[in-house]
Amino acid sequence: MKKHKCKILWIVCAILSTQFVNAQRVALKSNVIDWAVLSPNLALEMRLNSRLTLDISAATNPFSFSVADIKATHVRLQPELRYWFNRPMARHFVGLSFLGGLYDMNIRKHLYQGDIWGAGLSYGYAFVLSRHWNLEATLGVGMARLRAFDYCEGEEKPATPNLRKWSPVPIRLGLSFSYIFK
Repeated sequence: MKKHKCKILWIVCAILSTQFVNAQRVALKSNVIDWAVLSPNLALEMRLNSRLTLDISAATNPFSFSVADIKATHVRLQPELRYWFNRPMARHFVGLSFLGGLYDMNIRKHLYQGDIWGAGLSYGYAFVLSRHWNLEATLGVGMARLRAFDYCEGEEKPATPNLRKWSPVPIRLGLSFSYIFK
């Protein structure tokens, strides 16, 4: 798990270091829906040209408590390339979204430990609240590859992941407040 986190951090740093030089506009965002499910999150959106932006969001749920016999922790990285129909960070956009993450789930003594990698399309709308503040709604669907160790409590953890499948997923679901640096 540590190996995956280092790779993800390295990729984010590489992308950010090349984009800050050319970005004329940058926004810092946070998704209210993630906060509602106790997943602290932060996103950075950078303008690439007059119609494209790159949004990179990260979220984690490090808390280990049970709700309805379900206990889950995760870390997630979601880059998205967005095409804006009007101008960047205002009104309608479509996006090509990617998803990468690690998770541990415990559902009634059944354990899943694994990773998820996926891609999909999203649509969103950014409501301009003021010169520096926006409210953004996003919804996207896609396909993801799940790979996990699937076993019950008391059993020995398998030597290799024994659950591998493709699944449709909500690749993006958000209601975010953003602060735009101009």
